[in-house]
Amino acid sequence: MKEGTLHIKHRFELTPDWQQDIVDGLGSKLIDNKYLIHDGDAATGFSLFSEVMPGLSVMLMDVVFHIDVAFTPVASSDALYLMYYDLNEGFSTRIMEGDGQKVRYSSNLDMGFIDSDLQHTFIPKPGERYYSLRIFARKELINSLVGEVTLFFNTHIDSASRLILNELKDRPFNSPSYELLLRGVALRVLTNTLKRVRELETSVHKVSTTDATGVLLTAEYLTSDLLMDFPGLEALAEMAGMSVSKYKSLFSKMMKSSPQKFFTKEKLALAHSLLQRGTFTSIKDVALELGYSKPGHFASVYKKAFGYLPGDVFVRKS
Repeated sequence: MKEGTLHIKHRFELTPDWQQDIVDGLGSKLIDNKYLIHDGDAATGFSLFSEVMPGLSVMLMDVVFHIDVAFTPVASSDALYLMYYDLNEGFSTRIMEGDGQKVRYSSNLDMGFIDSDLQHTFIPKPGERYYSLRIFARKELINSLVGEVTLFFNTHIDSASRLILNELKDRPFNSPSYELLLRGVALRVLTNTLKRVRELETSVHKVSTTDATGVLLTAEYLTSDLLMDFPGLEALAEMAGMSVSKYKSLFSKMMKSSPQKFFTKEKLALAHSLLQRGTFTSIKDVALELGYSKPGHFASVYKKAFGYLPGDVFVRKS
């Protein structure tokens, strides 16, 4: 973690009391136990917390952080699942507890379904709008709907949920019906997420929890540093604790892609972002940054993925 980073440890709870940790850390204002108004040196923007129904709460964040801030959840008093949906741009950094190395680029897997007790640290990128929906659900409630959950995952937001969230993003948060709208959005997005949870659980119902967890661990590893070379199937299979043939089959079943195609897709998404940032003087520099020694090969791979050449979207450094 970068020296000078503001580190805020906080709980997630179904009731609004937990927000005091954020107030104390960022110097924000809490209004009606719902609205967090950020108007200080650390951050500007707002957050809205609402209890949707017994066992289910939602929080919407629309914030720009002006300094490096690290958020680390600690164990909740209740047994919860946490679902997050990030509509912010760019590649934010998530580091697991005990790992002080901040990678240069990690894939923005913008949707996650995790146990709230899982120790992790999230560091949003300063100066960029951070727009995120968080759903907190009692485990007992979720398990009653989809059965006991054994797998947790990070992935991309499904298209249906993204459309719903973009509709919310366009609404002014201080409108009279906004909180009611937020609750409705939370229920609609939760429905989509539970469908994915059920499908994932069903698709691997004959797979041991150890094997499934091993695959998800390698997927997280592949997206944690997009500047590295593809580590190879042997190394990934060893990390997952299984044979290469078993690993290839199970990864494709769970992630709907081979490990190398999965990694390449995330790296090219990063390439698309870097090409438009205006921080490189040439496309060749972008290619080299990503580990492509031959710009022609990079252009070919990029076009195959997006249907157009890097030069069609490249913004040169001024």
